[in-house]
Amino acid sequence: MRVHRAGEGAPYTGLKDGPVDPVAAMADQALADGAADDLAARIAAHLTGAMREKFERAHAASLVKDRDVEAGREFVEAYVDYMHYVEGVHAAIAATSSHDHGAGKGDAAEHEHRPADR
Repeated sequence: MRVHRAGEGAPYTGLKDGPVDPVAAMADQALADGAADDLAARIAAHLTGAMREKFERAHAASLVKDRDVEAGREFVEAYVDYMHYVEGVHAAIAATSSHDHGAGKGDAAEHEHRPADR
């Protein structure tokens, strides 16, 4: 790093901390406060707003998707955005731990469907 900076004609001033992610700061504050309720409420409010916005866009586009090709494309884009968001949220909620990097995904038991009156 020093050689690189010297080659640029700039002094080496050491490594600097990057900006802290706001959600990480809120999580740290929750630990310091000894309570996660405020953190959970803020995350839930953000999730609800984002999901509602994506849903409303996809739903509105679904009502006119057959009007013309462009409307169909807009629906597909909105639908994919909505579904990826929902699936991502579900994956985060369903994770059993921070070390569960996809273990069990695709297991037959996870996707097994059984008739209701077995």
